[in-house]
Amino acid sequence: MTENLYLVASGGNPNYGDELIVASWLRFLARVRPDATVWLDCPQPGTASALFAGIHPGFHATNTLWRSCAEAPDQSAQAVWEHVDNAVTRGGTPMYDVGLMALGQADSIHLLGGGYVNGVWPDHVGLVAGMAAAQRLNGCRLAGSGLGLMPLPENAEQLAKTFGDFSDVTVRDDASAEFLGLETGLDDVFLGILHELRRSAESPLVQSRAKDVMLCIQSDMTDADTFSRLRDKLRVVVENSMAAGLSVGYAEAIPGSDRRMFDALGGIIPEENFVPFTQVWNDGLPVRRGQQWYTTRFHPHMVAAAAGAKGVAIGILDDYYDIKHRSLLDLGSGWTYASASSHNELPEPTGSPEFEATAARLASRKRTEALALYPVR
Repeated sequence: MTENLYLVASGGNPNYGDELIVASWLRFLARVRPDATVWLDCPQPGTASALFAGIHPGFHATNTLWRSCAEAPDQSAQAVWEHVDNAVTRGGTPMYDVGLMALGQADSIHLLGGGYVNGVWPDHVGLVAGMAAAQRLNGCRLAGSGLGLMPLPENAEQLAKTFGDFSDVTVRDDASAEFLGLETGLDDVFLGILHELRRSAESPLVQSRAKDVMLCIQSDMTDADTFSRLRDKLRVVVENSMAAGLSVGYAEAIPGSDRRMFDALGGIIPEENFVPFTQVWNDGLPVRRGQQWYTTRFHPHMVAAAAGAKGVAIGILDDYYDIKHRSLLDLGSGWTYASASSHNELPEPTGSPEFEATAARLASRKRTEALALYPVR
């Protein structure tokens, strides 16, 4: 009988880190569960179908739980929780029922990693409510991995109680671990980081895009004043780097959103040195040993540091991005942290020569965790 695996993730938007998490799990499942039917419940199933095509032979995409969260009349955490619980438990509406049938046939439901179930997006707690409701109906196994739960939503106590009913839960930062009474675990990208590093290192095209100094800066989750202040500080970095004879490039993790800073810098970085998301996704992040990175994005920090690059992790939103970046600093990335809201100039990039080996060890540890969830048969 075919095994039905149901994954819930913030995939398909697209966003480099979120997509890398999904691809890492699909690639792993293609090795250990090649004959399974794998459903991915995500915000944008159409885009996800294109992004993840060919990774797992049994892959399908839907948005059943995400849609039920988004369509709740009241978007507060508790109201969305109750709305999704009711939709799954009572069969929803005819618009939901086909998707709910796939959810109801799941042997396991796995909340993949990332920092999307928290107080920043309180409606996303409905994903956990839907998983719990499905488990009550069919007894399926529930799991969560590499989660970042800070800042906490208003119904944090209910969320913690429900996670207590999961068979397996891991979180990626100290604050989330303390909240659930767990040991701090690892981000899910560690499951696929060696593959990501390998494809970048082995591609002459990607290496040609890996300039001496790389920027990857978001425009979302910040305000105009902070964005402008950061632009001015980055302009100094770029001008000084070019004056020193260094090449400067720019990578896009979220299409459009990350292009805005490139444009705001007024053309001082050559257009041919801009690496759009499509090239990053199709070919690999332009990373190599000896680079200097300045990024607000969490997963470029992880991948670039694991490749041997020095860097500055720029926190764009306090109590969210600082927690994410510091989880990597605690693992030994060696980078320097700077808040985007600070009036000080950006610090010099730093790194750790040991982090390449550390990342390989962490990847092995993450694979052991994954095999505990999906043992080889």
